[in-house]
Amino acid sequence: MVVAVEANPSLAEELVKQYAGFIKSGQLRILNKCITPPADQHQEVDFYIHRYHSGLSRFPVPEQHIEDYTKIRVSSISYQQLIDQFGLPDLVKIDLEGADHLILQSILESSVIPAYVSVENWGRPVLEALLSHPGFHYYNLVSFYNFSSIYGYSGIDTAGPFGTDIKSPWLNRSAISAVYNQMPDPWFDIHASSIAFETGQPDLRFYAKRFNLALLLKSLFPHRLKSRIKDLIGFRR
Repeated sequence: MVVAVEANPSLAEELVKQYAGFIKSGQLRILNKCITPPADQHQEVDFYIHRYHSGLSRFPVPEQHIEDYTKIRVSSISYQQLIDQFGLPDLVKIDLEGADHLILQSILESSVIPAYVSVENWGRPVLEALLSHPGFHYYNLVSFYNFSSIYGYSGIDTAGPFGTDIKSPWLNRSAISAVYNQMPDPWFDIHASSIAFETGQPDLRFYAKRFNLALLLKSLFPHRLKSRIKDLIGFRR
């Protein structure tokens, strides 16, 4: 069973409709809650919904352009509460726009560690936290900027591949650390696992940064301007 935690009420409602069949069969649970560190559990917390790009919504207070966000109150849930309710997961995927390191820390400090963790890169401390934990021995990186060239996928809104679906070689501690230092762009996921994947040698061809028009436009235009442009050309629903 997959348990998805989504803090944005409108997105949670859309997911319930979209995956109604999986929910009915018991394969999926969608929780309209905000996953937080243990200190914030059992209470409502502030959640900031981005007005122009839902993927930028966040639990921490926005550091920039707070006028682009709408603050709501939402019930919280911690990693430990999820474990207590649903049991130990095989895989945990973390992508929480600024709260990734907080949730990763609460997982690594727990006595119950999943076999597989994927977390968005938020700087070297994220990698170091995974490298220092004795439960993980195999590592990989999946960049978002080369999905089209490596995975044949032209979009950018995806959780990305896992496990043996990752084409780049799985690496040991020293090798992943060296590759991390040579990444051409910081926008990637870090994967760590206790599962014995076959390891290989670092190959920087899997992380090469190629021209991507969609990502270039995303970096050039502020979110409000992008939204206005979509309105003008009729693509925004």
